[in-house]
Amino acid sequence: MPDPRVVVTIIDDPSVHRCEGNCAVDWSKPESLELAREKVAARFGGDARLEYVDLATAGNTDSLERLRDVAGGSLPILVTNGRPRVFGEFDIRQILDVIEADIEAGMR
Repeated sequence: MPDPRVVVTIIDDPSVHRCEGNCAVDWSKPESLELAREKVAARFGGDARLEYVDLATAGNTDSLERLRDVAGGSLPILVTNGRPRVFGEFDIRQILDVIEADIEAGMR
């Protein structure tokens, strides 16, 4: 199977408390990721793949630490093909929009 045109990575740290109640998507929940993966696959097939990185357990690589510093505490971060695209809360619709934009722009 060929590599996807767009690799989407959600970088998050679920140990960081952001808000009371259900004010945003909790990407650390398997059901949130599964629904997003289903939506991505249904719309883009093999052209896109969704990954999740938990900063609390990721072994803190230098690049992730630099990205966290750039975000200035605005987690989660949506990254496509290694490029940060959204800092702070986002939903499935925004993920789909970013993937579509990258595919239309022919980004790799």
